[in-house]
Amino acid sequence: MKALYLTLSIIFTTLILILAFGNIGAICNNVNFLFFPVRMNTTSLSLIVAVLGMITGACYHAFIVRVLATSDEEDEADFE
Repeated sequence: MKALYLTLSIIFTTLILILAFGNIGAICNNVNFLFFPVRMNTTSLSLIVAVLGMITGACYHAFIVRVLATSDEEDEADFE
């Protein structure tokens, strides 16, 4: 599960960076997503980035909780 949470966190963080930094100078009617123009208003884009941010935060939180909750005994039991 740790690998899943870490992978999802990296994927969602990359999507946020693509949406946010790829459209810094974009006009509101011509937002780009991976070199493809998308007709979307600013409110929709903000809501999409906010939802992606919440999902990303939840994945990071789950990953950190799993890492901190793992004891040495559980790790050793996996190898036996």
